[in-house]
Amino acid sequence: MIRSLVIALVFCIGAASIFAQPKATKPALELTAAIVSQRYCAVTADSSSLQLTLKVQYRNAGSERLILYKGHDLFFQTRIRSAPGNAAGPYEVWVLNSRYFDEELEPIDEVSPGKVFTIVPPGGVYQREIVIGVGVVSGKAERGDSAINAGDHTLQLSVSTWYKSRSLAQKLRQQWQRKGLLWFDPLASTPIRFTARRPDVIAPCR
Repeated sequence: MIRSLVIALVFCIGAASIFAQPKATKPALELTAAIVSQRYCAVTADSSSLQLTLKVQYRNAGSERLILYKGHDLFFQTRIRSAPGNAAGPYEVWVLNSRYFDEELEPIDEVSPGKVFTIVPPGGVYQREIVIGVGVVSGKAERGDSAINAGDHTLQLSVSTWYKSRSLAQKLRQQWQRKGLLWFDPLASTPIRFTARRPDVIAPCR
């Protein structure tokens, strides 16, 4: 648990730097996200839980093969903003999610990239689906720091691509250079729009 929290904190710091610093050059690896589905369940009469399934695509926009971690120890952060014209006014919510299995060991430090890595050729893509959860409240309930109001919003995703030490990443990048370039920096997607609207008929959360 402590290890998980430490990694999450490191990722949050790295993710924050993505949003805080302007990009000087176009990255070799581009991240995009698209909403596949939205599901709601009722928490109370005035609040619900929204589950967003996202299709996340990594596109190699560079000229060399990229080695990308695809295992189960992945942290991702979601930045949700109220869109212009939202009656609730401007606000921002950050949601931290993870896919993390502390007891399941992965083959990372190997002679060549193992099964938890994928090699993306120039112009190629790698896709996966992730699930984001966020609370939605009506005008009768207090929003708080971890929920959004109904209406139009924008969503921006930041994902980790590495969870081990940077020194190990640099060592493996050198060791695997004939296979491709190991990517280990976090990535941020371009914002996408979505509408949060609680259905008239909704089942309770279980």
